[in-house]
Amino acid sequence: MASDKGLTRGWSPIISLGIMTCTCYGAAFYAYGILLDPIHKDLGWSLTFLGSVFAVAQLISGFGASVAGRLLDRWGGQLVFKIQGAASVLLFTASWTQNAALFAVLMASGLGIMAASGFYHVSTAIAGRVGPSDPGRSIAVLTAIGAFCSPIYLPVGAVLINSWGWRAAIQIFAVVAFLGALQASHFAAAGKSDQLSGPSPKALTALRSAMHRPLVRRMLLAYAFAGFSFSTLLVYQVPIMIDQGLALNAAAGIAGFRGFCQLFGRVGVIAAIAKQEAAIALRVSYLLAAGGSLFILAGSMWLGVVYGALVGASLGATTPLQAINAQETFDPEDLGLLMGLQQSVFAFAGALGPVVAGIAADVSDSQTPTVWMSVLSLLLAAFVLQGKRSEAPS
Repeated sequence: MASDKGLTRGWSPIISLGIMTCTCYGAAFYAYGILLDPIHKDLGWSLTFLGSVFAVAQLISGFGASVAGRLLDRWGGQLVFKIQGAASVLLFTASWTQNAALFAVLMASGLGIMAASGFYHVSTAIAGRVGPSDPGRSIAVLTAIGAFCSPIYLPVGAVLINSWGWRAAIQIFAVVAFLGALQASHFAAAGKSDQLSGPSPKALTALRSAMHRPLVRRMLLAYAFAGFSFSTLLVYQVPIMIDQGLALNAAAGIAGFRGFCQLFGRVGVIAAIAKQEAAIALRVSYLLAAGGSLFILAGSMWLGVVYGALVGASLGATTPLQAINAQETFDPEDLGLLMGLQQSVFAFAGALGPVVAGIAADVSDSQTPTVWMSVLSLLLAAFVLQGKRSEAPS
């Protein structure tokens, strides 16, 4: 680990991880939501098909997250971020195709591998190990930088689509994601397990040991409900607002404002965890997000702003809180692997949401059921989650 120590001085690795987070999440998650309607109108592909492409990407992310975490524990972030950069090439290639099957393969593979190698389960694990402050503060700073992702990508994406079309928007996002991964592989390449014994020799044994704990099982179930809700709402929030009568620019602007408001939730995390354990603060965030989601159905610009403020702040807080809660719960020597397990559960559940919402929208010709599914899932997440103080002694 001697070669890694120079990277731990100052906040430069955290800033680098934050930049990577913005470029990866922007291309692999937020941008897809504003691409749905333009692709649907241009090529005539159904929302069920397009939602299924994203669902397959989530499944690939789910299967790959633990693998990426294991690679991180053993070899650090450089290899993981190079894989992410390679995946952005698939995304770029997908923008050129007219064939639905080829588009689905390239897009799902590109999005899925990018998500598996660059989402918060990777960056927060690294931040907790190499940050200049305690893990909770380092994660909060990282996710605060990441909060600038959607307020940049959503409105900029709408401008790109209106100016040059959805294909050009994908190409630009893919190139920026490649550059984000490249700089992270240079500036934030550390993150191997810093335990003297290193990671567990058998990954499956470590996974089974973690799942044996009821606290872990309840946490992962809660994260599954949250993943279902977040994936569904964030992918379809722009189509929902368009369905309620707003124009694309207005809907994308509100969605971007919601993303900007994530910053306020993440800044408040440091104060929240100083007074309450992460699980309790996380429950509150789930409940606020559930209530705020209902405002998106109003079809009003101003009530859309209320949606953006409430849901943005509350969902913004859940990202670091889920990571902090997981890091407080998992064994440190296998943190990358187990954070990958968390992301796998989150992604598998998230894969189901867009498919169910797409089918419901195609059948009912309305996006309203999408909102109610998201609200119910968040309420279940808050109900299931258990604080660490409630765990029975082993």
